[in-house]
Amino acid sequence: MKRRNVLTAVGTLALGVGTALGTGAVDVVSSNSDGSFRVVSPGADIRIDPADSVGADVLKNQTIDFGSLEPSDLPVATVSENNGQMVTIQVAVTAAEAHNFGDILKITNNNSDGIDYEVAFDYTGFGPKVDDGTIPQSDVIDTFEFTHGSTVVSSNSGDQDNDPTNFVTVSPGSPETIGLYVNKMSSIENAVTAGSFTGNSDSTVLIDEVTAIANQL
Repeated sequence: MKRRNVLTAVGTLALGVGTALGTGAVDVVSSNSDGSFRVVSPGADIRIDPADSVGADVLKNQTIDFGSLEPSDLPVATVSENNGQMVTIQVAVTAAEAHNFGDILKITNNNSDGIDYEVAFDYTGFGPKVDDGTIPQSDVIDTFEFTHGSTVVSSNSGDQDNDPTNFVTVSPGSPETIGLYVNKMSSIENAVTAGSFTGNSDSTVLIDEVTAIANQL
């Protein structure tokens, strides 16, 4: 029998619209108003860290200042560690383009009894513009994808409950690397271009809860 452990990642994935100095309008898709969401591992068995070698547009243990972003800064993501118990990820890309950030996370199974786990990321809460149908929930789910190789290991919009279809199996002593891919969705791009580009940066929450789950095999 499988036993599910909730690893927890509570935060938001959001669509930010703002201006950059001297450059006019900048459309930014990010992971909430400050661009961060957290992946937490509460147990000794599963450890989550930044990948040993991250993608070219991913910065380790740094932060994004969304108030000073220039178009030339995009795309960019950051991943910061906290002793394997939590990582914080920030993401910023233009709404009009897809981008593969490559490797961003490493999952390690420290189980001493040789037990494997399968791990995936589940989007479990959505922002008000998604809940009211302004932006299709399925498009939001498909915008941010955690990947293992070419396999998506996050929520599946084709599933009735949006549960992940695929998991990555993590064996003791054999860490697995997770990537992040951001898709371009016309409904989200249209929501950005329909907004105001004056004044301070604005944001629209797309996903307000992400949960990393692990099934003991």
